[in-house]
Amino acid sequence: MKKDYTVLFVSPEMMIPELPEPACGANFRGGLGILSGDIMEGLARREVGAVAITPFYNSHWMTHEGIIYDRTPAQTLFEIVVNDKPVKVREIWRGGTRVLGLESDVFNVLYVADRWQRILQEVLLGHAVPAVLKKLDIKPDICWLNEGHTAITIPVMKEDRYFAGIKFLFTTHTPVPEGMEKFYGDDHWFNALRINREKYHSVFVKDGMIDMTRAVMILAETVNAVSQEHCEVTKRMFPEFSHKIVYITNGSSRELWMSSFLKELGEEFGIARFLEAQQATKEEFIKFLEQKTNIRFDIQKPILVWVRRIAWYKQQYPMLASIIRAICAEKGQAIETEFGRLEGLGFQVFGAGRAHESDAQCLGWMTEFQKWMSKPGLAGNFVFLPEYNLELLKRTAQGCDVWFSCPLPQWEACGTSDRRATINGKVNLTTRAGGAKEYIKDYNPITGEGNGFFIEPYEPRTVYNKLKIISDLYYAWMAKRDRRWSKLMKVSFEAGKALDVVPMIEKYEQIFENLLN
Repeated sequence: MKKDYTVLFVSPEMMIPELPEPACGANFRGGLGILSGDIMEGLARREVGAVAITPFYNSHWMTHEGIIYDRTPAQTLFEIVVNDKPVKVREIWRGGTRVLGLESDVFNVLYVADRWQRILQEVLLGHAVPAVLKKLDIKPDICWLNEGHTAITIPVMKEDRYFAGIKFLFTTHTPVPEGMEKFYGDDHWFNALRINREKYHSVFVKDGMIDMTRAVMILAETVNAVSQEHCEVTKRMFPEFSHKIVYITNGSSRELWMSSFLKELGEEFGIARFLEAQQATKEEFIKFLEQKTNIRFDIQKPILVWVRRIAWYKQQYPMLASIIRAICAEKGQAIETEFGRLEGLGFQVFGAGRAHESDAQCLGWMTEFQKWMSKPGLAGNFVFLPEYNLELLKRTAQGCDVWFSCPLPQWEACGTSDRRATINGKVNLTTRAGGAKEYIKDYNPITGEGNGFFIEPYEPRTVYNKLKIISDLYYAWMAKRDRRWSKLMKVSFEAGKALDVVPMIEKYEQIFENLLN
């Protein structure tokens, strides 16, 4: 089929690097926002006719800084009134795809904790999307909705003859309950949806709750998960929709995330030039970290990094607390732990991220991480920043030696941070879960086969044991005793070539064509 169709992409968050800070950071909190931004680039590179609609939030969720979009490249197109609320519609191009941003007082903060305000945001998004399209005389063939936050879009469009014949694709990005929107289902809350009660009450309300995810699964023609494992988990969670659930594993933009030093190498280069590029990115990261924290890491020592949202299922604190002193101790130093005496591994560790403002448990983890920075044996070797932004994500993926990710098994839908690290030839230590299990092969130090390390069995002692292997490989390489570490980095980089966003979009194109046939 020729690409003579138009795709509408709707998401509650989107990372748009073309927006300066703090506007860019105000509009994404994690993997969905990052992926949405990368998808825009992929759609343009595949020459898919597409337009995206997403809220533009008025305050940064982390710094609480007000956003003035008039100071950004986002141009004002017009203002409309939706649900008695004025909505300013702005336009910006992300990676070659047109993005329409909705600015309103209702969109105060991304993923606002107040549940009433949250439902008002989702309702306004759902009603504003068709209103904006009609104003611009755009009639898409396919509406691609992301997460249950966008569910209201479907009943509003279905009740408008202008959108007759449109097909709906729904992508679910998480199996975690906090990401599957539910609200009180009494009359007050349902009436706030502003949709036909007779037609849609039974669709949206189940067991006394408004279930956005279930509703959009009922109404969409096709549902897709974002990895093979996530597809299996989603089918178990929603067996009544298993016949319409497929999967496409996420990709990432190599253009956006790869370091400039690696890009300069071109397509053909030897191991020596590759290692020079890796050294240069590591030096840049160390300088960046010193400017941020006044702590300078030793370039001769390995750097272990994690930068992620801090959430209960990501398990950063439980997996590190009992072994962090041994990880950061000098190579070979004996450290007493709850597992007995362990050998120091000589790592420097950098972590960053933010918990949701209503998550008391993970806010407590952040407090503990900050305490670690001044503890004996960790001071100078462990750094934590309560930050999460595009620059930090790029610099760490490009400049670390080892990327660490430890979500509970089957709770990570796909994961994008491991992909960004792999694109840069970094070595992953991660849970055998989500998308990672599709492209990472556990490294065998005897045969030299593999391109990463899995935390299996899933426990802190395994993290230490795998880091012990990595530490031995790294320090042997630094001592010029063998080249296994450098070869491992190069193998990881080669694996990253298949993780680009374009092959992912090619698979989505097959879904688009199936929907229209």
